[in-house]
Parts: sequence; structure tokens; C-alpha cells
Amino acid sequence: MKLLKILLVKPFITIVFFFCLSCVGHTQTTLVSGKVTDALSGTPMPFVKVQFLDTKIGTFTDSLGNYSIESYYASDTLQFTFSGYLRERIFIQKGKTQTVNVVMKVLSVDLEEIVIKAPDELPSVRLHKRVVANKDINNKEKLESFQYESYNKIQFDLNNISEKFSKNGLVKRLDVIMNYLDTAENGKSYLPVLLSETKSNYYFKNHPKQKKEVIKGTRVTGIEHLQINQFLGDMYLDINVYDNVYSIFYKSFISPVAPYARNYYKFYLDDSTFIDKYWCYKLRFVPKRTGDLTFSGEMWIHDTTYAIKQISATISPDVNLNYIQDFYFEQRFEQVEKEVWMMVKEDIIADVKLTENSKLYGFFARKTGVRRNYKINQEYPNEFFMNDNTVEFEEGAKNRDENFWQEERPIVLNLQEKEIQQMIDSLNEQPMFKFMKGALYMATTGYWKVKKLEIGDIYSLVSVNPVERLRLGFALRTSNNFSKRIELGGRVAYGFLDDKLKYGAKIRYNITPKKRGMLTIYYSYNIEQIGQSSSALSMGNTFTTVLSTAAFDKLTFVTKGGLSLEKDIKKDFILFTGAEWRELLPLGLANYRNVNANGDTTSISSIRTTEFTVRMRWAKDEEFLSGYFDRSRVTCTNPILSLQFMAGVKGILGSQYNYQKLEFQFEHYRQIGGLGWIYYGSTLGYIFGDAPYPLLKVHEGNQSYYRMYSAYNKMNFIEFVSDKYVSAFVENKWGGLFFDRIPYVKKLKLRLVTDARILLGSISQRHESEMLIPTFVKRFNGIPYAEVSVGIENILKVIRIDLVWRATHLDPGMNPFGVRGSLVFNF
Repeated sequence: MKLLKILLVKPFITIVFFFCLSCVGHTQTTLVSGKVTDALSGTPMPFVKVQFLDTKIGTFTDSLGNYSIESYYASDTLQFTFSGYLRERIFIQKGKTQTVNVVMKVLSVDLEEIVIKAPDELPSVRLHKRVVANKDINNKEKLESFQYESYNKIQFDLNNISEKFSKNGLVKRLDVIMNYLDTAENGKSYLPVLLSETKSNYYFKNHPKQKKEVIKGTRVTGIEHLQINQFLGDMYLDINVYDNVYSIFYKSFISPVAPYARNYYKFYLDDSTFIDKYWCYKLRFVPKRTGDLTFSGEMWIHDTTYAIKQISATISPDVNLNYIQDFYFEQRFEQVEKEVWMMVKEDIIADVKLTENSKLYGFFARKTGVRRNYKINQEYPNEFFMNDNTVEFEEGAKNRDENFWQEERPIVLNLQEKEIQQMIDSLNEQPMFKFMKGALYMATTGYWKVKKLEIGDIYSLVSVNPVERLRLGFALRTSNNFSKRIELGGRVAYGFLDDKLKYGAKIRYNITPKKRGMLTIYYSYNIEQIGQSSSALSMGNTFTTVLSTAAFDKLTFVTKGGLSLEKDIKKDFILFTGAEWRELLPLGLANYRNVNANGDTTSISSIRTTEFTVRMRWAKDEEFLSGYFDRSRVTCTNPILSLQFMAGVKGILGSQYNYQKLEFQFEHYRQIGGLGWIYYGSTLGYIFGDAPYPLLKVHEGNQSYYRMYSAYNKMNFIEFVSDKYVSAFVENKWGGLFFDRIPYVKKLKLRLVTDARILLGSISQRHESEMLIPTFVKRFNGIPYAEVSVGIENILKVIRIDLVWRATHLDPGMNPFGVRGSLVFNF
């Protein structure tokens, strides 16, 4: 129980710690008023200049000597000047409303020698310091609230098209393409293939920080079956120029307005002029070193508020970034209210190709965003933001007609953009294009579409394991053409050594499409590996045993059936409930034994259990990229918390055991500036009641050279079993921080990754009354299992190799080191 108390207290401390980190201050206006009088006569002094020190924010006293000055850009000193009088400087409290009365004295001094010295720092550095000092004030998130109308146009264009394009045999078979080619400014041809448009209203509120986007209209032209509308508004495509780090393509780019930016950039003060009605300075920035995650570009700075009026930037040469050959963004800002600068126009262009000199086709990704009709610091009740989703759709938003877009679109589409859908419709009629689409779908999913059915799975057609030797499999499921709410699927497999037919079936039904509610009913009669990571490939997969490091000699034949419901309760809260019946038969060394009343050891042919599960998962502001049945989580930068309770109930459908499992998990993936990304978390659990060891916590091992991200990669299957346990892990993706500093090596664009995992658990003897714990199961005996790894990723852009060191629980003759590899596709 002492261990359990420790396990319960530590996550609570962790949660409190991260909650405290999330509480940050905010910027408020400073309001100072008062009267200025003459020290000798006591009369009011009109036309005295009142100014916040080291700023251009100021005013004059009126005819009665009264003044009032208010600004976000206040310094901590107020300065009063008038010809013939001594200058007065009064300390004030920033962010407060206060009264300051000043008495000015007549000036009477002797002139002293004047010495002219060179400035201590360059004008460009001084200007950059002013920008940094005022960045929190100029950041839109200083405001109590704001809203605006947004229009976003996103376009994908096939590029790298040469003169040989029209002579290509494939293009000749798809000759309709030639009618839609366009020409860029550099004379190269490109082919528009996708266009999305989104019109929305965006709302933001501070204290507590909340946001909401209401999609008024959205459409995607040129692509089928991609449910990406919610990611085409402002919510997920926003570069805040005042952030210290820009997260672009999951990389941490150093902002040119970060406090430490001068460690990464050189700044040059090039020019000054009026932009619109504002006098601005041009501050150019270039990286100090090639290869750093930085930009080259320029920004125009307003001379009074030091707000960014306009910025344009492109990624630096030799940046450690895959597939992105160029990335450019430009933002323009307006003072929509006094001392409130907001972005009104944004352009982003990315040039995506396999390599810089690739002869393969790439594409341009372009975004144009327009924001207008700002409303600042209007009151919004908390109930306004208490919706089920951060992004909401107005009724009919996905079916707006052309008249809507003509009225709401602030920019004009060109001819090619207007005719993308017509081109795709024409291509869909051509057999070659249909074949290309089908091949791409099969490569990514393993299934080939045939009207309302999908046939596969190509990745599980042939496999090998010790029980079956050669195994052949076949799967079938309905496609979205059959239904967008119900999916029927099944699979069969045959093992030649055990001469058994394995099979399974599954039905998925989305009972609430607007707010995901996925009901699943399933049945399976198949071989499984107990203690295998949830991210690992199944035993029927072609590659499961090809890269094995040890024999699969502890397999289990599992017959199971059940149903589950995964329901989105709130926009970031998911509830999972389920019930499952299982029968487990041991295979190989995983024999089941117990001791009878006479003290003799007897075999148990099988065990049965019926389990009920409730799991709650919460991650603030988490969003998903969703299809009709499957969805993938978009990287969430807030902590993810989950709590699971499982109960085995004796007597239901022949269930033999009563037990309860309680498990808490915490994980967090976040950016740490120039140090890359860190992914860390912990798990703790406790099992009540008595249960045989296969039903306890069998810790996830890996008997493969392929690295599993959610397993202990030097632990064998069923090596450790617990009924109370705690674990933690931390992985750091350092990016090119180290390798980019090494000449010649940096051209390879290698990236360093480090990982550490620790696990401590124990198992009570009470469970042996149900089943003897095999000798191959190890005991912790107070010593945690620990392993660390150092790896290199981005080898040939897709390969990661780790050297894993197992630090504890080593058997005689065991090699503590191991090499694990994986395929990692990232930018």
C-alpha cells in the first residue's frame, strides 16, 4: 500500500505542476492623469509635454494644466518637459490607473563641455531590442477578447513539370491534363489539383483562454473522401509572428523577434519610409549559421509602437528539413484600433519535392488568408465558448452555392482554380487515372477498392510463426461507397502446421456522425501474443516474425467477442465503454498450471473471463483529422490524461474470475524551443482481486529488430507481470542541433534522438491460488527495469536506428545492448 500511495501522489504533483505552468500573466493598459503647476506661482502650466520615457507615446497638458495619458506601451517612468523648466521624471506603476500631480521648477544651470561619443550598440540592435521589449504589448493575445471574419484559400499545384511532361506516355493517356496547365512567374508550368475555400468567424477570449471558430462556408475541390474542412480555417494554420518559436512542419523555427534571436540572426537597419500612413523602419535579418532552423527576410517596424507592420521571410539555406525545398510567408498588419495591431493579410507558399534536384513531380502548397471586420474587447460569456467542438459548422456550411462564394470571397479566383473540379471529373473517367488512385490507396491502407467492397489485406497475405509455420490470410470490408455510417468487415487465415482456420468479423457503426459515436461489434478466433505493444503488428502480419530477435514460443489462442462505444462527450473529452468475453488457450511454453487441494500440480486447459471497461480521456483543445470511420490525432501540445477502470465479473458467460483494474496515464508532447521536441509521460496501475497471470498487467515487450515506440525494446514477451506498477518515459527529438554543427556531416541532415524508460512493479502471491506464475516470469524485487537508447533518425530521410542499452535485470551471458530500427516519415 505504501507503493500505491506514492504512485497516486506523484501524478497529482505532476498535474498541479503543469497546471501552474499554464497560468501566465497578461498585458494591461496604463492610465495616468493629473495636473502640472509652476513651483513659484502655483499656477497651472498648459502645453507641457507628458511622455512615457523611451517611447514616442505622449500628450500635452490642456489650458488648465490637466493631462491624461493611456497606453499599452507605457514605460515605468513618466517624463514632463517644458522650455525653460527643469525636466521632471516620475516613477509610475505599469498596468495601473493612477493620479500623478507634478510641480515644475525654473531651469537655471551653467553650460558644461559637450562630448560626442560613438553609440554603444548598432542602431539595428537597438531597434530589435525595442521590438522585443514591446512584443507582448503588440501580441494580439494581450487583449481581453477579439473577433474577426476570416477567408482562407488553400491550393495544391503539381510542379516540377518540364517540357518532357507532354511527351510522357502516361500524360498522353491522360491528355485532358494539358488543358489545365498554368505558368508561374519563373516560366515553369504547374497543374492545379486541389482548391479549398473557407469562410469563418473567429473568436478569442482571455482569462480563461478560450477560442472558437464558426465555419460559415467551406468546400474542397479536387479530392475525394478527405474530411479536412475543420483544418482549413484559422484555427490550425496560424503563425503568430510574436511567438518565440514557430512550429512549422513539426519543427521549432527560431522567431526573428525572440529575445534570444540575436544569437541566431544578424540584423541590418536598411531603410525607413511611410507604409500607408505609418512611418516605419526596415529591419533585415539573415541567419548567422547555415543549417539552423531560422529564416531570411525583412520586417517593417512602426516607429512609435514598435509593432510589426509587415514581415516576409523564407527558410534559411541548408535547413534540416525533409521534402520542403522552400517555404515563404508574408504577413501584413493594420492598427484596427488605437494601439491594437492585427494581421489583415497572409500569404504562405511551400515548395514540396522529394529532393532539391528531383526529376519527380512535386507540388506547391499555397495559402492566402484575409481577415477583416475586427471587434476588440467585446464581452463574451463563458457559455459562448462551452461547445462540443472548437470548430463549429453553420447549417449548410458544406453546401454553399456559387452565389455565396461570389459575395463572401474577398479575392478573385483565376481560370485554372475555377476549373479544378471539371478537370478531376474528366480524369475520373479515364481508366489509367482510376488505376493510379487505386494503387495509391492500396499502398497506404492495404486494401484494393472494387466498387462497394475493399479486398486485402496485402500486408497480411503471407506470414510465418512457430505454431502455424506458413500462414495465408484474406480480408474483406465494405467501402465508403457502400455506406458512410456503417462498415462491415471480416478476415480468414489458415495455418498449415496446426491445420486450423482462423477467422474474425467486425461491424462499425457511427451512431452520431456530427459528434463522433463509434459503436463496434466484433468476434475473433485467432492466435495472439500476450504482452505485445498495442502499436505492434499482429501475428498475422507478413513482417511480424521476419525481423524477430527471439522465438515466439509463448503464444496464446484467443477466442473473443465484444462490443464497445467510443463517444466524444466534449470537444476534448472522449469516453470509451466496452464489454468483452475471452477464452485463452496456451500454446508453447505458456502452459497454465495450478496446485490442487492435494498439493499436486495440474494443467489448466483454458481460462475464461468477461470484462467491462470504462475509459476517460482528456486533452485540452485536442483535435483529430477524421474520416468516416477512422481518425488520426493531430499533435496536441497540451497534456493528455486518461483514466481506465476494468472489471472482470465471475459467472457471466462462464467467466471464472472476479478482479478490478485501475490505471492512470499521463503523456505530453511539447516544443522546447531550439532544443527540439520532448515527449514524456507516466503510467500507474493497481489490480484488485485474484486473477491468473495472463489477466494481470503483462508489460509490453518487443522481440523484433523493429523499434516499437510504446514498448520496452530489450524486454521479452511475458518477461515481467505485475498487479501494481508505475512507469515513466522521456524521449527527446533534438533535431539537427548537434549534427548540423559538424562540417560535411550536416549535409546528411541527420538528427539525434534519445530515449529513457523505467518500470517498477510487483506481483502478489495471492494470484497463485488461481494459476502458478511460470518460472520465465521475473520478479522486480524492488529493482526497476530500465533501458536507455541513443539514436539517429532521418537516415535517407526515412530510417531511424537506435542503440538500446538494458541497464537492469540482466541474465548471465545476456547482451545488454541491442540495435533497433524503424521507418519514420517526417519533415
